[in-house]
Amino acid sequence: MKKLLIILLFIIFSSNVYADSKFDKDLKKVSELNGFIDSEGKIYPADQISNKENIILVIWNHGSKGEQTLDNCSKVWNKVPPVILQLHDQKIKNLQIKLYKLCSGVKGWSKNEQDKMWKAHERSGKLSDKLADKNGTPLLKKMKQLFKQKVINDKIDDFTKQGFNNIVLAGQSAGAWASITLRSQFPEKIDGVIAFNPAVAGTLRNRKDWPWWEDVRTNLISYMKLENLKNELVFAHDKDHYETTKTLSFLSNLKSIKFVDITGLDCKGTAKLGKYHGIGNTKCFAEKDNNIVPYLESIF
Repeated sequence: MKKLLIILLFIIFSSNVYADSKFDKDLKKVSELNGFIDSEGKIYPADQISNKENIILVIWNHGSKGEQTLDNCSKVWNKVPPVILQLHDQKIKNLQIKLYKLCSGVKGWSKNEQDKMWKAHERSGKLSDKLADKNGTPLLKKMKQLFKQKVINDKIDDFTKQGFNNIVLAGQSAGAWASITLRSQFPEKIDGVIAFNPAVAGTLRNRKDWPWWEDVRTNLISYMKLENLKNELVFAHDKDHYETTKTLSFLSNLKSIKFVDITGLDCKGTAKLGKYHGIGNTKCFAEKDNNIVPYLESIF
């Protein structure tokens, strides 16, 4: 009996260590491209930054692909857009802007876990909060978006310990969604958000064909403390195939948010950038935007 107990404890411990090491391994791989970047997107040494209390640190958070994908933030659709790059070294009052590219695309559900949740939803018509992995972790807690938020939040804490007092999250798609969620949860340590086409849980078509994705999205909205959102800058486009100004009404209806409809903007997104979903990533948008600098001036 004693030997059996020892074996069981070893199995449980080994499983947890494996789960943790898998996450850490994925994070280490994507983090190789992390770094402070200049106006051309080139990484430079962190020791070049002094007087951290006089810095506005803008942390860029890229989008995401599928749950089983390890995102590469060097891909064209994940690169820091020109409109953010041109902020490098700009002055806002007596503060100087610095940019940090954060790669956070760790994997989420395995294919088996995703299928298991989907089939359970087909049977009951709702998400199950009882499904768990072999370590007892609820599958709803293992979604890629939640892991992404953890990576970003840990990085914010790291920068705060280093002495950065003025932190703004900027992001596109899943990175924008994560930025808004974290700002709502931790308004005391995040000063603002610049969000381009926030999206999560698939396209509009995905959510129509597979209603469980719509419920996954609704579940992720529940993580937002909407009452804490104040003066975030959010861009959206009505022809975006992920989210539109209408589907984002839970944000656009908040008077405390600066919500910018870019549907009428004379810019086109390329196929590589996701068409309308990636207009914020274009040079055209950088040339025509007149919202970001005034926004930063309003919060500092």
